[in-house]
Amino acid sequence: MSRLLFTFIVLFFTTSLFSDSLNLNPLSNQDLSTLNSSSDNEPSFISHLTSAKASVLGKAKEYLGVRYGFGSRTARSTDCSGFTQQVFKSFGVCLPHSAAEQAQLGEKVDFKNLQAGDLLFYRTYKRAPSHVAIYVGNGKMIHASYRSRKVQYDSINLGYYQKRFLCAKRIALKDTNSLKNYN
Repeated sequence: MSRLLFTFIVLFFTTSLFSDSLNLNPLSNQDLSTLNSSSDNEPSFISHLTSAKASVLGKAKEYLGVRYGFGSRTARSTDCSGFTQQVFKSFGVCLPHSAAEQAQLGEKVDFKNLQAGDLLFYRTYKRAPSHVAIYVGNGKMIHASYRSRKVQYDSINLGYYQKRFLCAKRIALKDTNSLKNYN
Protein backbone atom coordinates (compact mmCIF):
# COMPACT_ATOMS: atom_id res chain seq x y z
CA MET A 1 0.00 0.00 0.00
CA SER A 2 2.78 2.46 0.82
CA ARG A 3 4.44 1.79 -2.56
CA LEU A 4 1.18 2.62 -4.34
CA LEU A 5 0.81 5.80 -2.30
CA PHE A 6 4.42 6.79 -3.04
CA THR A 7 3.85 6.22 -6.80
CA PHE A 8 0.68 8.32 -6.68
CA ILE A 9 2.45 11.17 -4.87
CA VAL A 10 5.36 11.13 -7.34
CA LEU A 11 2.98 11.14 -10.32
CA PHE A 12 0.86 13.89 -8.80
CA PHE A 13 3.88 16.04 -8.00
CA THR A 14 5.40 15.50 -11.46
CA THR A 15 2.13 16.29 -13.23
CA SER A 16 1.57 19.40 -11.10
CA LEU A 17 5.12 20.58 -11.60
CA PHE A 18 5.04 20.23 -15.37
CA SER A 19 1.50 21.48 -15.90
CA ASP A 20 2.35 24.64 -13.95
CA SER A 21 5.67 25.20 -15.71
CA LEU A 22 4.40 24.56 -19.23
CA ASN A 23 2.20 27.25 -20.68
CA LEU A 24 0.99 25.54 -23.83
CA ASN A 25 -1.10 28.50 -24.98
CA PRO A 26 0.32 29.12 -28.46
CA LEU A 27 -0.99 32.69 -28.57
CA SER A 28 0.74 33.90 -25.42
CA ASN A 29 2.92 37.00 -25.58
CA GLN A 30 5.77 35.13 -23.89
CA ASP A 31 9.17 35.89 -25.38
CA LEU A 32 9.98 32.69 -27.29
CA SER A 33 13.69 33.45 -27.18
CA THR A 34 13.74 32.50 -23.49
CA LEU A 35 12.71 28.96 -24.43
CA ASN A 36 15.86 28.16 -26.32
CA SER A 37 18.39 25.90 -24.65
CA SER A 38 20.61 24.68 -27.46
CA SER A 39 22.19 25.76 -30.69
CA ASP A 40 19.36 24.17 -32.71
CA ASN A 41 16.83 26.29 -30.85
CA GLU A 42 15.31 23.29 -29.12
CA PRO A 43 12.64 24.51 -26.71
CA SER A 44 13.96 23.70 -23.22
CA PHE A 45 10.63 22.31 -22.01
CA ILE A 46 10.93 19.32 -24.35
CA SER A 47 13.35 17.69 -21.95
CA HIS A 48 10.65 17.78 -19.24
CA LEU A 49 7.96 15.87 -21.13
CA THR A 50 7.62 12.24 -20.09
CA SER A 51 5.06 10.61 -22.35
CA ALA A 52 4.51 9.06 -25.73
CA LYS A 53 4.36 12.62 -27.05
CA ALA A 54 7.84 13.29 -25.72
CA SER A 55 9.03 10.22 -27.62
CA VAL A 56 7.47 11.63 -30.80
CA LEU A 57 9.18 14.98 -30.24
CA GLY A 58 12.47 13.22 -29.54
CA LYS A 59 12.20 11.29 -32.80
CA ALA A 60 11.28 14.48 -34.68
CA LYS A 61 14.34 16.21 -33.23
CA GLU A 62 16.54 13.54 -34.83
CA TYR A 63 15.58 15.05 -38.20
CA LEU A 64 16.71 18.60 -37.39
CA GLY A 65 18.85 19.89 -40.24
CA VAL A 66 17.81 17.16 -42.70
CA ARG A 67 17.49 18.83 -46.08
CA TYR A 68 14.12 19.47 -47.70
CA GLY A 69 13.28 17.47 -50.82
CA PHE A 70 9.81 17.64 -52.36
CA GLY A 71 8.35 14.14 -52.48
CA SER A 72 11.20 12.70 -50.41
CA ARG A 73 10.91 10.74 -47.18
CA THR A 74 14.30 9.47 -46.14
CA ALA A 75 16.70 10.24 -43.31
CA ARG A 76 18.77 12.32 -45.77
CA SER A 77 15.99 14.28 -47.51
CA THR A 78 12.32 14.79 -46.74
CA ASP A 79 9.32 16.98 -47.37
CA CYS A 80 6.81 18.00 -44.71
CA SER A 81 4.43 15.04 -44.98
CA GLY A 82 7.33 12.61 -45.44
CA PHE A 83 8.81 13.99 -42.22
CA THR A 84 5.62 13.47 -40.18
CA GLN A 85 5.09 10.08 -41.84
CA GLN A 86 8.57 8.91 -40.81
CA VAL A 87 8.29 10.24 -37.25
CA PHE A 88 4.92 8.60 -36.56
CA LYS A 89 5.88 5.38 -38.36
CA SER A 90 8.55 4.91 -35.69
CA PHE A 91 5.68 4.45 -33.23
CA GLY A 92 3.50 2.12 -35.28
CA VAL A 93 1.29 4.83 -36.77
CA CYS A 94 0.99 4.69 -40.56
CA LEU A 95 0.33 8.09 -42.09
CA PRO A 96 -0.11 8.66 -45.84
CA HIS A 97 2.53 10.70 -47.69
CA SER A 98 0.34 13.73 -48.33
CA ALA A 99 -0.57 16.62 -46.03
CA ALA A 100 -4.12 16.63 -47.41
CA GLU A 101 -4.55 12.92 -46.67
CA GLN A 102 -2.95 13.21 -43.22
CA ALA A 103 -5.42 16.00 -42.40
CA GLN A 104 -8.27 13.50 -42.82
CA LEU A 105 -6.97 11.43 -39.90
CA GLY A 106 -7.10 11.93 -36.13
CA GLU A 107 -9.23 14.00 -33.83
CA LYS A 108 -9.75 17.68 -34.66
CA VAL A 109 -8.21 19.97 -32.03
CA ASP A 110 -9.04 23.60 -31.36
CA PHE A 111 -6.05 25.92 -31.85
CA LYS A 112 -6.38 27.08 -28.24
CA ASN A 113 -6.07 23.48 -26.99
CA LEU A 114 -2.96 22.35 -28.84
CA GLN A 115 -0.74 19.77 -27.17
CA ALA A 116 2.76 18.62 -27.98
CA GLY A 117 2.62 16.03 -30.76
CA ASP A 118 -0.46 17.44 -32.51
CA LEU A 119 -0.25 17.82 -36.27
CA LEU A 120 -0.72 21.33 -37.68
CA PHE A 121 -2.02 21.80 -41.22
CA TYR A 122 -1.56 24.81 -43.48
CA ARG A 123 -2.53 25.86 -46.98
CA THR A 124 0.50 27.01 -48.90
CA TYR A 125 0.18 26.48 -52.65
CA LYS A 126 -3.44 25.23 -52.81
CA ARG A 127 -6.67 25.54 -50.82
CA ALA A 128 -6.40 22.03 -49.35
CA PRO A 129 -3.80 21.26 -46.68
CA SER A 130 -0.42 21.40 -48.40
CA HIS A 131 1.90 21.70 -45.40
CA VAL A 132 2.06 19.78 -42.11
CA ALA A 133 4.10 20.30 -38.95
CA ILE A 134 4.32 18.80 -35.46
CA TYR A 135 3.43 21.07 -32.55
CA VAL A 136 6.08 20.99 -29.82
CA GLY A 137 4.47 23.37 -27.31
CA ASN A 138 4.86 27.00 -26.29
CA GLY A 139 3.97 28.28 -29.73
CA LYS A 140 6.61 26.28 -31.60
CA MET A 141 6.50 23.60 -34.25
CA ILE A 142 9.01 21.35 -35.97
CA HIS A 143 8.65 20.81 -39.70
CA ALA A 144 10.38 20.32 -43.02
CA SER A 145 10.47 23.91 -44.23
CA TYR A 146 10.38 24.51 -47.98
CA ARG A 147 11.57 28.09 -47.44
CA SER A 148 14.59 27.13 -45.31
CA ARG A 149 15.18 23.89 -47.22
CA LYS A 150 15.56 21.82 -44.01
CA VAL A 151 13.80 20.40 -40.95
CA GLN A 152 13.71 23.08 -38.25
CA TYR A 153 11.77 24.68 -35.40
CA ASP A 154 9.59 27.71 -36.14
CA SER A 155 7.06 29.80 -34.25
CA ILE A 156 3.43 29.14 -35.13
CA ASN A 157 2.86 32.82 -34.35
CA LEU A 158 4.72 34.02 -37.45
CA GLY A 159 2.32 35.89 -39.71
CA TYR A 160 3.01 33.52 -42.60
CA TYR A 161 1.75 30.53 -40.59
CA GLN A 162 -1.07 32.33 -38.80
CA LYS A 163 -2.59 33.40 -42.14
CA ARG A 164 -2.35 29.90 -43.60
CA PHE A 165 -3.43 27.76 -40.64
CA LEU A 166 -6.29 25.38 -41.50
CA CYS A 167 -6.63 22.87 -38.67
CA ALA A 168 -4.89 20.75 -36.06
CA LYS A 169 -5.31 17.02 -35.51
CA ARG A 170 -4.40 14.73 -32.63
CA ILE A 171 -3.17 11.27 -33.60
CA ALA A 172 -3.69 8.49 -31.06
CA LEU A 173 -0.44 6.88 -29.96
CA LYS A 174 0.26 3.61 -28.24
CA ASP A 175 1.32 3.78 -24.58
CA THR A 176 5.00 4.43 -23.87
CA ASN A 177 5.70 0.78 -22.97
CA SER A 178 4.65 -0.40 -26.41
CA LEU A 179 6.62 2.43 -28.04
CA LYS A 180 9.85 0.70 -27.05
CA ASN A 181 9.04 -2.00 -29.61
CA TYR A 182 9.25 0.53 -32.46
CA ASN A 183 12.44 2.39 -31.53
